[in-house]
Amino acid sequence: QRPPCRNAQYGCAEIVDYTKRKEHEEVCLCAPCACPIRKCHFVGSSAQLSEHFSSKHWDSGRRFQYNSPLPVTLNKNETFLVLQAEKDGILFLLNKGTESIGHTVMITCISPSSSKEQYLYDIVSERGNSCLRLKSYTNNYPGRVEGSPPVDFLLVPFGFLNPTGKLDLEMCIWNSTDIGAD
Repeated sequence: QRPPCRNAQYGCAEIVDYTKRKEHEEVCLCAPCACPIRKCHFVGSSAQLSEHFSSKHWDSGRRFQYNSPLPVTLNKNETFLVLQAEKDGILFLLNKGTESIGHTVMITCISPSSSKEQYLYDIVSERGNSCLRLKSYTNNYPGRVEGSPPVDFLLVPFGFLNPTGKLDLEMCIWNSTDIGAD
């Protein structure tokens, strides 16, 4: 008898042959994702995580609309902001790292690393007449990103922070189904 996928508890209905099990589990879209909120230990599929976040942490993130610019501000000691798409509940992280000359910022999608889904995004930081901008595609991580992952990022010099030391940005994430339109 063939065993179910080890991600059955997260919603995978596949019954996989022993010889193909490892292969399937490497690409299974029900692979577990962890809640990015500190001190929360919830783990589930990306769909379960989306539901969990909406009901338990609705006040800890920002809801946004695809294809629509969103102004965000990160406080001095905030290292990330959870963003949830209004259209489909997908969770993204605006990640902020600190280097010797400024902050690194990037957006990742909370989904299994095996997911091929990518979202185009744009981050802009302005100061006076100067403007810094990154346009890139999200990488998929099954939770919070620790350290400096090898992905594109925008380096925002400390001189771009507002007078109170906060980082003001404008960001936009495009729905992957709409990218082909431009």
